[in-house]
Amino acid sequence: MANKPKLSKRYSLAKLDPLWREKIFASIKSPKLKLAVAVLSCTGCRPAELEEGIVIRVRNGQLIIGILGAKVDTNSRRGQPFRLLVIDSTSPWGYFLLQYGEMQVDKTVKIYYDAGGVSQRLREKSREIWPRRITLVSGYTYRHFIGKSMKESGESAQKIASTLGHATDFSQSCYGRVGGSKKSAGKHGVLVAQATNPIRHVKKTDRLERFISQVIPKPAI
Repeated sequence: MANKPKLSKRYSLAKLDPLWREKIFASIKSPKLKLAVAVLSCTGCRPAELEEGIVIRVRNGQLIIGILGAKVDTNSRRGQPFRLLVIDSTSPWGYFLLQYGEMQVDKTVKIYYDAGGVSQRLREKSREIWPRRITLVSGYTYRHFIGKSMKESGESAQKIASTLGHATDFSQSCYGRVGGSKKSAGKHGVLVAQATNPIRHVKKTDRLERFISQVIPKPAI
């Protein structure tokens, strides 16, 4: 019998507990892992970017996070070398990072974690909290959630691309499948996003948007 195809994280989000981020974060005891998961929750960064180190800085009561891009190719103009995000610190993970940053010298700290290790710990937490569920959380689940939430919140394509570290406005189509009820609207927590290079608009984005508008029916007024 052929194996069933593995569903992408963008499709499996709908099967997760509505409070999956809160429950996983509250269950973590290890300070190092809690810092890494707080960064994933705030930014949707790639797990590989945690290996390079994520800079947390507190300035005038604001939580600012700097990320070195993990998928950057200057020849093909792929990815963003660096992006800077201003994060809402009222969430559990935002507040945790804000308080941690406040305690550091110059209110700045660099947070590291092994990419494979953080996803493995998250899968273990998923099994521990939801032993009967098939869908497990990994590092990339947070990335898909941020993309989904930003889309459902009506954020601009430029802001979404800057947040996720994309060079164009088309790459975000792979992240976060928008649901009709828009349950994740307003939950991403990214206030400002700036990237090294301007976001390039590509024609494929227009074709995709036209296709989506034809396939997805407009809500009745």
